[in-house]
Amino acid sequence: MNRPHDRWAVILTVVMVISVSACRSVPQDPTTACALPVWAVDGAEFKEWSVTDPDFTQDRALEGSGMVASDFTLYITSEKYHRLLRIDAKSLDAEVLDLAVPKHSELEGVTLLDGKALLCDEAHAAVLAVDIDSVSSHGRHGAVELGLHGIEVAGGKVGLEGITAVNDGSHRVFLLLERSGNESEGCTSTVFPMRRSEDHLEVAGTPLYVALEDCNWRLTALQWWKGSLFALKTRYPGTRYEVVVVDTVTGELTKVLELTDILNGVRREGWGNNVEGLTITPDGALWLLSDNAVTGVIDDDTPPVAQDKTLLMRIPAVEFECID
Repeated sequence: MNRPHDRWAVILTVVMVISVSACRSVPQDPTTACALPVWAVDGAEFKEWSVTDPDFTQDRALEGSGMVASDFTLYITSEKYHRLLRIDAKSLDAEVLDLAVPKHSELEGVTLLDGKALLCDEAHAAVLAVDIDSVSSHGRHGAVELGLHGIEVAGGKVGLEGITAVNDGSHRVFLLLERSGNESEGCTSTVFPMRRSEDHLEVAGTPLYVALEDCNWRLTALQWWKGSLFALKTRYPGTRYEVVVVDTVTGELTKVLELTDILNGVRREGWGNNVEGLTITPDGALWLLSDNAVTGVIDDDTPPVAQDKTLLMRIPAVEFECID
């Protein structure tokens, strides 16, 4: 549905338009001159895609996690069902790409680089490269595991959660470990600056350690956009949601958007609110995606019906300026 939900008109009158008004207020790549968007939360829209495969409608337990935009095309991971949804952000027509990935993979973050989709497999602590240049949705798209040189991460339930690429010819990639540590010593999220080579990712800078207030917090959903490294910062179980910008030198966070009220409210409308995906389209609009189910090891090929629907939300930009 391409218009704001009517019942939000009253709810969102109390929500202020959250803005970042100047380049100097957040850490950015010095080679760009770009002001971040001013996002109008009161214009937030629920989006429902139309897909030819009925197993991948939003009322299924898709466990959507990663999301990235290429122009006005969205790529969304179905975490445990080896699928990548390719969605036209304007028409909301969706096709389902079947991926040949290792058994019991958990596909979290996704980014695009040089015609390939790079996906985090949290279960195996791996990054997979999938050729998506083909326009066909028929057949399986093979995945190649990229070696990780210079870092050690373990597979499991709390692991590689986000990835984003800088598409400027530098082959830079940022890889996110959502959380490590314990309550007695404290917890951190870690962002690894990497560089893509033909068959591996190698460390290309000092890891960025982001101190968390407690071990219920985490970072997820990295997104490089016009010189800034965005992430979602969330607190379990659904008590806080923030969009932050990560300083790529110090790891310090700048909160640029508070989403707690609106994302706690969507449950009343039947949507899942465990938001794990974030991306930004060329018009400056912020897109959010929720993981709508909690499951263990999956052997089925397609997801069952879920209690909550997968949230795909668009928050429009009131304005933004960028000098390319």
